[in-house]
Amino acid sequence: MNPLVLLPGLGCDTSQFRFLTGAFSDGFDVRALELPGHHGAPAVAGRASLDAVAEEVATRVPAGSVLVGHSTGGIVGLVIAARHPSLVERLVLLDSNVPVTPEALARKVARAADVRGPVWRTVLEESMRSSWGPRRTELREEVVAGILATPEAALRPLWFDVLALDPRPLLAALRVPALHVRSSRDVDAAALHALNPGVGSVDLRELSPGHWPHLTEPDAVVSAVRRWVPTWPAPASPRC
Repeated sequence: MNPLVLLPGLGCDTSQFRFLTGAFSDGFDVRALELPGHHGAPAVAGRASLDAVAEEVATRVPAGSVLVGHSTGGIVGLVIAARHPSLVERLVLLDSNVPVTPEALARKVARAADVRGPVWRTVLEESMRSSWGPRRTELREEVVAGILATPEAALRPLWFDVLALDPRPLLAALRVPALHVRSSRDVDAAALHALNPGVGSVDLRELSPGHWPHLTEPDAVVSAVRRWVPTWPAPASPRC
């Protein structure tokens, strides 16, 4: 079976894909990978930069994978797809922060200064809580607690690099089909497609899913990905 790799977001863990794995495993060999230094996974040597994290994760991605990354996991996937295209057949950016208009990019980059400040963890918690949305609020505390429990050495440098990143060169250089699933982020679909016609977009905001659509609206996420993978494999025949 073809591999499908799931990458969680900053401070998040693979259990957050629990509503997706069953749906995707009817046609794929599904593998959920923790980010380095997150939730028991070994840390990278030295600073946990975006480059270092992406290169470490790339060693665990099978060639020809459909790669589905949530938020920062999508940014890590974007770096991998741009630099190691043989590993990624298709890329899904699940509400990843990839602004392509100058105004939206400036807003994102300005937030990087908060990561260097003394109350960075408070800023992170407030950001995560406010981006949850009105759906499935009983899951919010589980997610926020996991983020805040992630070691600073794995969390803070990666968060800074993602906010400081201009994603446009990576997106423009991308040579594999990509899909941006927007549920809360400030990403202009038309500008994204103009930058790279191989990047499509699905907008789920009318469902009010917040930043974690795979937890609050998993059926919509699965449907979007299924429509975008035209050769979705048939389920394996049961063994007698």
